[in-house]
Amino acid sequence: MDPIILTSTSSDGEQLQATFLPDMGMNMISFKKGSLEVIDQSTKPLFEERFAGLGALIGPHFHRRNANILPKIADESLFPHIARVKAKGVADPFSHGIARYAPWKAIATENTVRATLTGKDQWHEVPLSAIEGQNFTMHFTAVLTPKGLMLDLDVVSDTDSLVGIHYYYHLPEGTGKVISGVQSEYIADGIKQPLPAGWGVGTDHLLTFDLANEADYTFFPSPNPRGGSIILDAGTYKLETSYTCSSSENSWQLYHPKGASFVCIEPLSSQDPRHPNLSVSSIRIELSVK
Repeated sequence: MDPIILTSTSSDGEQLQATFLPDMGMNMISFKKGSLEVIDQSTKPLFEERFAGLGALIGPHFHRRNANILPKIADESLFPHIARVKAKGVADPFSHGIARYAPWKAIATENTVRATLTGKDQWHEVPLSAIEGQNFTMHFTAVLTPKGLMLDLDVVSDTDSLVGIHYYYHLPEGTGKVISGVQSEYIADGIKQPLPAGWGVGTDHLLTFDLANEADYTFFPSPNPRGGSIILDAGTYKLETSYTCSSSENSWQLYHPKGASFVCIEPLSSQDPRHPNLSVSSIRIELSVK
């Protein structure tokens, strides 16, 4: 299937455009307001190498599965990225879930795309359930409106799962700030713990994270435990990520390697992404460029 390009006009009169690749994990390879490109195009080699980078999805699982439970792929040559991943010493060849790798079934209009992915779908004649290790159904809807990009994701699966986004946002000045209301605990190195005192989060629960520092943390929204608003101030532009879930079973991940040209802000339908608790979950995300 050809790339799907959604278009709209922003409330301040600029053209909005979002481009998706349904045959390659519904990756959003571009999100523009006028001439401003929000997605970090320098991450394209990661996408070409192993389906990471640009605008990747998350689900049904997060990050890397335990090597002891990985399904056996009978013919790994069908999926050339597996050899490249294994060469880096990574056991899970489908990190962050099959959603970002496999072809989706999609239909689109000028400003909307609706897509479905199931465990019964086949990729190179291999059922996706055999790759993911369970049966599942995922839905993805993107609508480009004058306010921005509205995303709806959901999953129904045999085992506890989650859905979310892993978009790589460009930092034109090499740094920036992330601002959001957060709860008093976060997850770092797999451990839930109090926020560091040095981060200066007071009784207002407002976090201002300087992207001069590296980050790989999980935060929980405040004051509404069912969703939050995260502002990325990248200097030349601001991006607001707003999201809601049907329950407090949600979080958002902040990922930024030190000195990287990108930052990932990842709303997820699980409080502990590496240990999800629901076999049915959904999330609504809105991205607005200021």
